[in-house]
Amino acid sequence: MAVRLGQKEIDPRAVELLSRTIIGQLGLIGLDGYPRVLPVWFEYRDGDVLIASQPNTYKGRALARNGHASLSVSTIERPYHIAAVVGDASVERLPEPERIEFVTAIAHRYLGDEGGREYLMRWSKGGHPGDGELIRLRPRSMSFYVS
Repeated sequence: MAVRLGQKEIDPRAVELLSRTIIGQLGLIGLDGYPRVLPVWFEYRDGDVLIASQPNTYKGRALARNGHASLSVSTIERPYHIAAVVGDASVERLPEPERIEFVTAIAHRYLGDEGGREYLMRWSKGGHPGDGELIRLRPRSMSFYVS
């Protein structure tokens, strides 16, 4: 079943790939005007790409200045399946309770139950709880490729 992005249909294979547990490559325009690509954990939810971040990080400051962003994911086996999202990113305040809930869910998603628990113990001992930021990438286009 095709998904719609505005007036365009999105290849359901792109949606399926974005729903997998694959490290995303977030592309953004750096504070110096040069492109950057950063690996991120993300969740694709309700048509948006969501990324949790500590407050006042480089990526958050850069995206608040220029929200043009992209995210790509690919499989590691051939033929390579690739999904690419291009859109507008916003940086939103993420209150501590919601941040803990989001980080807990995403840590378990990427690391499994045991790995997620270990990550969260280190995360909380490292002083990371508190308010954070949520990067929301709203797609303008979404593509799927096989290479």
